[in-house]
This record gives sequence, C-alpha cells and structure tokens, in this order.
Amino acid sequence: MSEVKRRDFVKVAAGTVAGLAVGGVVGYFAGQASAPKVGRPSLSGEIPIGILHAAPIEVGPEAPAIEMAQEDINNFCKELGLDVSFKFLEENAEESATKAVERAQALIGQGVKIIVGSEWSSHCKAVLPLCTERKVVLLSQSSSSPSLSLPGDFLFRLQPDDTRQALAIRRMTVDLGLKAVAVVYAKEAYAEGLWKECEPKWRESGIEIIESLGVDPEKKEYIGEFSTIDAKVKDALKKYSVDQIGLFLLGTYGPIIPMLTSLAKYPDLLKLRVFDSDSGGASGYIEYAGDICVQVRFTAYAFGPAVSPKYVDFATRYKNKAGYEPYFTAVNIYDCLWIAALSTLLAESYDGEAIAKVLPKVADSYFGVGGWTALNEAGDRKYPTYNLYQVVKEDGNIKWKTIGFYDGVTDSISWTKS
Repeated sequence: MSEVKRRDFVKVAAGTVAGLAVGGVVGYFAGQASAPKVGRPSLSGEIPIGILHAAPIEVGPEAPAIEMAQEDINNFCKELGLDVSFKFLEENAEESATKAVERAQALIGQGVKIIVGSEWSSHCKAVLPLCTERKVVLLSQSSSSPSLSLPGDFLFRLQPDDTRQALAIRRMTVDLGLKAVAVVYAKEAYAEGLWKECEPKWRESGIEIIESLGVDPEKKEYIGEFSTIDAKVKDALKKYSVDQIGLFLLGTYGPIIPMLTSLAKYPDLLKLRVFDSDSGGASGYIEYAGDICVQVRFTAYAFGPAVSPKYVDFATRYKNKAGYEPYFTAVNIYDCLWIAALSTLLAESYDGEAIAKVLPKVADSYFGVGGWTALNEAGDRKYPTYNLYQVVKEDGNIKWKTIGFYDGVTDSISWTKS
C-alpha cells in the first residue's frame, strides 16, 4: 500500500473511531473526515432495495445482519430528519442461475434499482446482462470471479477478486510445506476462475499438481470422480508423505458438502489435509459434514474484517441475535446495504445510472463493520485480508477455529500459536 493510501486509510479509520465516540450512526458519519455529504435529497417515502440470495443455506447467517442494517439505516434517516425510509425485498435463487435471473426480474418489476447479491459469481454473471439492460446496480457481498472484473459495468463487489485469493492460497500452501496438490473444482464461474488463477501460482512455487478434475456443480454425489483422485493420490504417496499432499475442493456450498461426503469413501483421501477456498467459518460444513471435516483437518479461509470498535459493536449485536459469531457474508451484506442506501441518498434520485455513478465514491469514503470498502477500477474491493480457519473438535464440540491471518499487502500469514 502506498504512503498516500495509508494516510487515506488512517484518516477514514480515525473518523470512524471519532464518530463512535460521538455515538450512534449519525455520529459515525459525521465523524468521517472524507465521507460524502448527505444533504436533503429530492427523495421521499419508502425506497426498495432488492436482496438476491443464491441459495437457502446463505440466508441463515445473513438474516440477523439484514435485520440490523434495516433498523440502523432507517434510524439514521429519521435522526437526520429525512422523509425517507428503506424497505428490503428478498428473493432466493435456490442454487439455480436460471432462477437467479427470474428472481432479479421479479425484484426489478417491483421498482428496485439496486440489488444486493448474489453471493455466487455464477449467479452474478447470469443476472448482469439483465441489470445492464435495465440499468440496475448489482452489489455483491461475496462474488469474486476474475471474469467479472470489468470496469464501467453495473456490478460492484465487496469481495476482492480471485487473483488475490489465489495469492493467499499459494502462500498457505507454501507455508504448510505442501509439495503436491490434487484439485477438484466445480464447473462454474467462481471455481473455474479460481482454479485458473491458482494453477500457475502453484507451478511457479514448485508445487506439483497431481490431478485437476472439473465436476458438475449440481450433482449430489461424486464417488466416481473421487475414485480418479484416489488412484492419483495412491501413486503420489510413493513419492510424498501424507503431510506433503493437499486436497483442494473449489466451489460453493452446493457441491463442496457432497464432495466431502464422497471422498470419505476412500481411506487414503481421509488421511490428507483437505482445503476449501473461501468458506471458512460457514456453519453448514459443521452441520452436514462435521465429523469428516475434523478427520481431514478441513481448512479454509474467508474475508477477514478489520478489527475496529465498529466491528466489535456489530459482532456483539449479531451474536446476541444469532447465538454465534458473524460469517463474512453477514459482515459484507451489512456494509453492502449501507452503501446501497447512502449511494441512493447521495444520488438524490432513485435511478440506477445515478446510483452507479456515486457508489464508488461512497465506498471509498466508507469505513464499515468490515473495514475500509475502497474499490478498484473494476469495482471490486481493493485491499484483501483473510482469516484462515480449521474445523476442530474441542471439549466434544465441533467448531471452526481461527488459525491465521493473511495480509494481502505483504503477502504473508500470521499463524496463530496453538
């Protein structure tokens, strides 16, 4: 990060802390030295913001954050004396890109000009042509495929693109002493894009790729596919130790859980350490494949929010509602909804083109619960930070445990001591 950018970051962060000292959301925004000024926009009444979920399993972790965002944003408008309130309209694509387009169309039909979602890159890719045609902003909390990193479109993302994720995976692989990897990836935009970024970085680092296998993301079991992986691993074990081979599963919730239950049929695969990409902390893995995850030391990373007074306050409120710590998509959707509302107010018009024009400035000036949300020229989050997690069993309970922190500025991991 350049010295200028570091000074900008400190200025925004300092404003956040000052705002928190004043108290409340009004104090927070008043305290931001570089925040856009929200005057009295030519807007009134109830304004809809669409939320498009990729799958039912995504809803649970995000629901408390959505509820908190609606309450906080509307209190903000009320305290400023604005004759405006925001209502959130939610749709669910049920793991289908086709349904994602249909659900987006339904939201647009209700007058929505900005949609927060989808979590999945394949759904964003499917929906973007419709949003472009209808001039509707799409603001994703977790899409990261590099194929969608296009300047000047209607898609913005609070997740760094996969070129940054691949660097984190390469660093983790090297730090853990892996000499070879086997990769199973879902044939969809996110996983294919990440695989294409990871492959050259592994090879440049001297990591042998013993097999790479693309699979249908809509299948419910992969026993046949893992037979191929098992055969390759058996050969590799003649050259490497168990601890020198990693098995990487790249994809979203849909295919990864049946991948885990399928690989469990092969004893040699259960001896390997198994890695996911960016689903660290997701409760679904504990619920549906917890024992397997413990056995294979299931390891994954996820976007790591900057620890600040604002995040601590959010996490405390979230845990009081949900009973567990917030997953990164919950953190990001809260910030997405704030950016959507602030951009609408700053645009002074509920118009997609006007919102798209001001949104990057709002994001650049906003220090949210997940940290600074500055975007790059393609509309993706500029500065990556990730937490690394492993599924463990402690005191009879299966849970995710933080084992490290990746800093994208220095390309280094700070590993947590056991």
